[in-house]
Amino acid sequence: MKINLILPGVNHSGGVQMAFEYLDYFEEQGADVICYAPIKTLIKTGINSDSLGKWYKSNFKIKFVPFFNNMTIRNADITIATSWITSYWINSLSSKKGKKVYFIQGYETWFSDKKNRKVRESYHLPMDLRISVSTELQHKLQVLDNCDSEVICNGIKEKYLRTSYKKNKNNEGSTIIGMPYREKNSDVKNCKFGIKALQKIQMENSNLQIQLFGFKKPKNLPAGIHFLENPSRKELMKWYDSVDILYIPSIYEGWGLPAMEGMARGCVVIGSNTGCLKEFGKNKLNCIKLSDMKSMNQITHAVQILIEDKNMTHKISKSALDTVRNYTFEKYANNFWNQLIKLA
Repeated sequence: MKINLILPGVNHSGGVQMAFEYLDYFEEQGADVICYAPIKTLIKTGINSDSLGKWYKSNFKIKFVPFFNNMTIRNADITIATSWITSYWINSLSSKKGKKVYFIQGYETWFSDKKNRKVRESYHLPMDLRISVSTELQHKLQVLDNCDSEVICNGIKEKYLRTSYKKNKNNEGSTIIGMPYREKNSDVKNCKFGIKALQKIQMENSNLQIQLFGFKKPKNLPAGIHFLENPSRKELMKWYDSVDILYIPSIYEGWGLPAMEGMARGCVVIGSNTGCLKEFGKNKLNCIKLSDMKSMNQITHAVQILIEDKNMTHKISKSALDTVRNYTFEKYANNFWNQLIKLA
């Protein structure tokens, strides 16, 4: 089977990471896979290992093309769009490029009103299959846009699941709280508020350590906050293992890989009722959910309870690990592969 996958760019992000992992899996099943991305992203961001996709050790080809048409994209059995803008690109291709699949990883209406209309109109393009990454996203697409889709949840690779629960993370009496940092879609990711909230909590708890990770260290990061920049997967798993509480300040997530990854390493995750936490999160059982991600009182109160009640923290941590064991990448990648087989 020949599979084309179209990305708006290959810079490091959770959505691109999942697309790459699926492509690797499809190739392992015997598919002939090519990933396409626009050359203009290289001009915009500069040519480096990040913009070339070299942060991910792939077995498939990545081709950069000046534009997307029937001359630049090869004939195939399946062509997959991975975002609203790429859905328009594959919609213009001929049937020789294969059945058209729209892999919807989030409800991407965080632009201007004009652009948001284009996003929502993309859900009505004539696709052969639409895949959404959570039941929450599927429901949102159906209710708001009368758009049907198949749910294939994102999963975590079995090798990244913590094999056993460790009650003590050996933080020598201190509590370590971690947070993912992203500048892109800053209003949605809510990271500036998140840092302010953590600083306030730290002022009231001298034994609290703050650790962030992200693709690029922000300028003017407040003193006393540690930052792990552009970590490898091995480094990131080690980072999660050091963290007691993982705070996800995002207001909305299509899925939210950090929350799932943190739970898979035994962190107590605090976040909003969206994405993977909407899918399998149970408040105060395997995570802590906040109703208002802009409420300083809610986040400070939640963290304070976890700091003071170690038994509660341990129970949530263990339950989180048990929950995520049912959401492996291998399980859902096989579901994705079977959908493509039926379609082709």
